[in-house]
Amino acid sequence: MLLTSLPSYALINSYNATYQIIKHEIRVGTIEQVFIRKSDSSYVFTSTTKPYGIGKFFTREQKIESSVGKINGARVIPFRYENKQKSRTKSYSLNFQTDRQKIMHKQSDGISAGHFDDLHDSLSYQLQLCLDMHNPSMDAFNYKILKKKKIKALDFRSLSTGELSTGLGNLDVKILLRQMNDNRKRTKIWAASKFSYLPVKILNVGENGEEISIQLLQVSFHE
Repeated sequence: MLLTSLPSYALINSYNATYQIIKHEIRVGTIEQVFIRKSDSSYVFTSTTKPYGIGKFFTREQKIESSVGKINGARVIPFRYENKQKSRTKSYSLNFQTDRQKIMHKQSDGISAGHFDDLHDSLSYQLQLCLDMHNPSMDAFNYKILKKKKIKALDFRSLSTGELSTGLGNLDVKILLRQMNDNRKRTKIWAASKFSYLPVKILNVGENGEEISIQLLQVSFHE
């Protein structure tokens, strides 16, 4: 039984996780994630995406992302984010104190001033989602992601709970859905309570119906 009276950061221990990316039933890439939670509530979160096998015919580019910040109660607060790729046009870094102000002046898009205090990067929102799923009263999960030159909205809703058969065993999961572009594009997430609500499966469906699946291969937690 989860002790939700604990500080929220204590519900996610440091971990290493490996995912495989599947397209047309073929493994085309891997994602290696390392999350380190420090005793002062600060964190370092890195994610490395690499092409694998036949995937190297489509791209040889590796992407390394890192997020540094702190977890204050139930809130993840990013300080810095970096996205490294071979292409200089795709690589970028964010300093949330300075870049947040720049974006606020350039683009509001109907976002209230209060929302700018809750901006996330492409990694920190994943931690926030894990924390939020520990709250049984939440069934909608809405995040604003600060990108290189814009703010992107990510809105998920809870579909159901169930059991998913995986290579790591049968797992109790929460199932979330994000739909876009008149429901043609969608993302479905299966998050396991056993693993602090880390995603164990992600299914991305494109406008043309093409599917890309991301599946958890292994995970280890440590203090």
